[in-house]
Amino acid sequence: MSHPLAKYMNDEGRIPEELLEQLAFSEKMAEIGQLATGMVHEINTPLSVIVSAAQMIMREEELPDFVREMVERINKEAQRLSQFTKGLLTFARRNDCSGRDADINQVLREVMTFMKYEAQKRSITVIEELDFHLPSVAADENRLKQIFINLVMNALQAMEQGGALMVRTAIAPDGSVEAQIADTGPGITPEVLPRIFEPFYSTKGDGEGTGLGLFITRTIVELMGGRITVQSVVGEGTTFTTVIPAA
Repeated sequence: MSHPLAKYMNDEGRIPEELLEQLAFSEKMAEIGQLATGMVHEINTPLSVIVSAAQMIMREEELPDFVREMVERINKEAQRLSQFTKGLLTFARRNDCSGRDADINQVLREVMTFMKYEAQKRSITVIEELDFHLPSVAADENRLKQIFINLVMNALQAMEQGGALMVRTAIAPDGSVEAQIADTGPGITPEVLPRIFEPFYSTKGDGEGTGLGLFITRTIVELMGGRITVQSVVGEGTTFTTVIPAA
């Protein structure tokens, strides 16, 4: 009986080192997927209680403005965490991210309305250049929001001393829909740039990031049949370009 991996062996009867690394990586990612699924179920139970409690408090009419603002922020952040856990499940299950025809411009406008407070707090100027002649994309709107919230939040966090955030849409040369999120932050060094989409890789301090955000973002984009690229110049800024096929 031949070896079950015989077809992968080279002329010397050995499995190439590169293939062994791929097999080990696949096994590791499968284990991470199982871990992610368990984490999501553990997180979602208390998270649903937090969201429900915040929404019940917001129904009270005689709340001090400060309390209402804080409860609204708790609700928004809890909702954002909920989208993150959905992203973990997307990664773990590799489920379908397609959906009805979605308007990327509309999704981006909603995201920027949501992120307006963060931009103002950081003294960041937001510039929008949206092409209103775009075709729709066959994608789930909630997944699109998750993609852009993550990219915009990363851009805002990169500009600690203020700056400008550019949100731009256009029709790509192949007819797909292109969305760019560009910042005037410090940029990403050439050593770090090739690794930013790796799972659990983060340049943030302890407790400030999981290193899964961009990995999940790329996973969702690819499940939509799209692609995401990044360009960065140290001292000038970073641009993420997401391309989603037209419906």
